[in-house]
Amino acid sequence: MFFVITVTTGVLLFAAGVMDLKNKTISRGMIFALLVVCTAGAFVNVFLNKDYGIWETVGGVVIGLCAVGLSMMSGEQIGRGDGLVIAAIGLIVGFRKCLFAVCIASIIMTLVSVFVLLLRKGDRKTKLPFIPALFAGYVMCIMARG
Repeated sequence: MFFVITVTTGVLLFAAGVMDLKNKTISRGMIFALLVVCTAGAFVNVFLNKDYGIWETVGGVVIGLCAVGLSMMSGEQIGRGDGLVIAAIGLIVGFRKCLFAVCIASIIMTLVSVFVLLLRKGDRKTKLPFIPALFAGYVMCIMARG
């Protein structure tokens, strides 16, 4: 059951990444679908996985809510939808793995930003989609054991 939820989350995250690449936004419906699937995954995790507790789930959601707060404080320099997607991922993978996925995504986006600047395809105000990198971080997080 949890495997199906994990794969479904990955497929939805991939679709959100494609949407983010094309439109530079994510629809509310996609965010809602991710939240619903990840909430189901959190319930399965908390009630069936003995090594996974409610605080791990809460910690994962807090990471996303911090990103939403940063979005509001920075005047949407970081997308609010990105923060909500991070919160959804935090529901299913927990604090440590969510932090791992966000760190991997941030490293990927740093490298992409450097290439964009070096190739003169944009400047420091160029907006880049974060969800595709977050998908890569999620995949690495799911593949990592422990």
